[in-house]
Amino acid sequence: MPTERVDVAVSSRTLLRASDPPPDFPAVLQASNLDLILGSFHIYLIAMYPAPAAGFPAVVAAARDAMPAFLSRFFPFAGRVVANADTGVPEIACDNTGAELVVARAGVRLADVDFADADRSLGRIAVPFQQDLALSLQLVRFACGGFALSWGTNHLLVDGHGLTALPSAWAELLRTGGLSWEPHHERASLFRPRDPPRYSASLDAEFTRYAPAGLPNSLLTATLVRRNYVVSAADVDRLRAAASTPARRATRLEALSAHVWKLLAAAVGGLDAHCRMAWLVDGRPRLDAARYDGATVRRYLGNVLTYASREAAVEAVSSSPLADVAAMAGAAIAEVFRWERYEELVDWMEVHKGVFREGGKWTEVVGTGMGSPALVVSTFVPFRVEGDFGFGRPRLVFPWVRPGRLGSAAMTVSRSPREDGSWLITARMWPRLADAVDADPDAVLKPATAARLGFGAPDPADVMQHATSRM
Repeated sequence: MPTERVDVAVSSRTLLRASDPPPDFPAVLQASNLDLILGSFHIYLIAMYPAPAAGFPAVVAAARDAMPAFLSRFFPFAGRVVANADTGVPEIACDNTGAELVVARAGVRLADVDFADADRSLGRIAVPFQQDLALSLQLVRFACGGFALSWGTNHLLVDGHGLTALPSAWAELLRTGGLSWEPHHERASLFRPRDPPRYSASLDAEFTRYAPAGLPNSLLTATLVRRNYVVSAADVDRLRAAASTPARRATRLEALSAHVWKLLAAAVGGLDAHCRMAWLVDGRPRLDAARYDGATVRRYLGNVLTYASREAAVEAVSSSPLADVAAMAGAAIAEVFRWERYEELVDWMEVHKGVFREGGKWTEVVGTGMGSPALVVSTFVPFRVEGDFGFGRPRLVFPWVRPGRLGSAAMTVSRSPREDGSWLITARMWPRLADAVDADPDAVLKPATAARLGFGAPDPADVMQHATSRM
């Protein structure tokens, strides 16, 4: 039986500085207007490894030795996230105060961790850190000798593209002693507002002040449950086939979105006439090539994100074929998947920065939990994490965030480190939606048990499905 929860005891916290700070680096790095859209809050990327032959002390020594050189290339992460004294806008003080290396231990084996319950697993492994730290690199040893490597940082500095670039660069640096690419750190000059700023009036309705009066109370958000799931490559392919027609081939994300949209509608039932889906969309592929150099954008770690959303009648979602619901998802994403959208966001934030002077910030309405029930999907599937920094590949890679008072449901989809086409999902849901997932006759989202993640003996049913999918 899995343990009730993972208890983590911190052994040490050490500040490590860049050994070779880049010359003439600005003392303060201004956040771009796109960074300010999602704002400043902690985010983690957690990678789990089986026991390395060299032992955990060797892992700690390698991390401690490599950090100063790594921070020299990723210098803003040796700084602090601060508020500008005049405007209140968050920015990065690049003063080489140092990043944090945390070493901790958990008294359970990885095979005994209840990974399916995200709060009792990932939520315990992600060690809280000082609010202004730009980077907290965390190593947690388990009783079996396996370990977790967590990248704790601030969303102001990275989006999904940037967050997953950190462990991949780390792995390359430790294995080869160098990097085949250099990160692009300048932000505000990359996304300049137009003069005068201009944007669609509809953008005003997409945002609201992040303030208690406009959010669910803390007891309501505390009722949300967090679960981790595995979606096999065979189930992804089956969903995509069912969501496609001769006239339109659905993407894998559209197919999964259609399936979970139907689960959301089933959970809502007669409690509301409508429900919503939303997606976080990476804009890098759609930035204007005449204004943005493609190579620079790929090396840029900061935020290039926007939300797409669509509200629909519960009855329509429930009764429509999967292909029609997938087409609705695709249409919603296509509406924001254009370079003009990101220019408008830059201009909108330029006009609305005054909220920071008052100690506030903005948030997307669809994520608050107000209005019709909404499920926000964020996909890390395009981002491959090269996590082998000399001690083997991870068997699990999950993003993790503590969303505070935000009351919408959320699912973050990542590719499995096995690179076999399967996906990992970490979800935050109302109990009714979790029940709908559990009752799904197609059983697409399967609980992420230690066995399914490769930390225990495989489930015979999973072995049978894998064998069947290869026939």
